[in-house]
Amino acid sequence: MADEIPVKKESSIENWVGLMVVFSATFMAIANVKDNNIVQKMQQKQVEHNDNWSWFQARNIRASVYEATADELSVAWPGETAENQKKRQDISAKYAAMAKSQEKKMDAQKEAAEAATTEYDALNSEDDKFDMCDALLALSLALMGITALTKRWVLFFVAVIPMGLGTYIGIAGFVGFHPNLPFLDYLIQLLS
Repeated sequence: MADEIPVKKESSIENWVGLMVVFSATFMAIANVKDNNIVQKMQQKQVEHNDNWSWFQARNIRASVYEATADELSVAWPGETAENQKKRQDISAKYAAMAKSQEKKMDAQKEAAEAATTEYDALNSEDDKFDMCDALLALSLALMGITALTKRWVLFFVAVIPMGLGTYIGIAGFVGFHPNLPFLDYLIQLLS
């Protein structure tokens, strides 16, 4: 048995660091998928917002043109016959109705744009949770790397703190509740 290679027994801290790194990296990857999906929805809402405001402006221009045309056609022409007057007034009324129609559609576009903004803001709040989750888990991974090099239990427990917070915030993002951490709200505001 002289040919046996001595097997180095791994220390307990290395096992724990390995376990925490696997957990943190796995949870971070899953949270990142959710975060990317939220960002895609945010982009969609931003497009809806922009499209609706563009349509609002286009309808506003249309309504103004229709109103101006209706006003112009409402003025009597010198020497017009009763038949021409009737046709002119009918066309004027048609343009006035088209202007009113555009104004109603403008209101609908404005409401849709504002709804998209509200939905974007709600999604942004969820995105902030996953961004903070990612940052805290990345910090934890860095600290776990240093722990693996130094083999200090104190540093291991320090590294577990951001991992726990990041996991808690990530779970809050998945489940849809507010983590109720005032310092987190302050930090998100500071970084926004």
